[in-house]
Amino acid sequence: MKLSKPVKATLLGIVISTAVYVGTYIALSFFGGYYFNQSGKVRYRSMGLSVSDISTWNPKGCWYQAEFKNTKGISVSRGNDLGYLFSPLIILDRKYFHPTVILIKPKNPDETYWFPL
Repeated sequence: MKLSKPVKATLLGIVISTAVYVGTYIALSFFGGYYFNQSGKVRYRSMGLSVSDISTWNPKGCWYQAEFKNTKGISVSRGNDLGYLFSPLIILDRKYFHPTVILIKPKNPDETYWFPL
């Protein structure tokens, strides 16, 4: 089967774009690190603010969190522009290479733990 020139050009463009996307992520990940973050599942009893209860891997300049429990108890995502751009690769990276470290475990994972303060 012979491909036409437009199809070849489109496939080449997809391959090059994917290589640049993944290559850029690898470079950013090389200079990344673990940072304190909040899951929203642990909050200060006195004021309701989230406690930094997890440590997540973030590539340089990227910030993304797939699941954060807000004050209404709804799970939302949050991050910056680069974090959302690279979110699929950040999720894979955290699953296989840089897992999230839980610093404070709630007694019941389905309920908000109220940290005494």
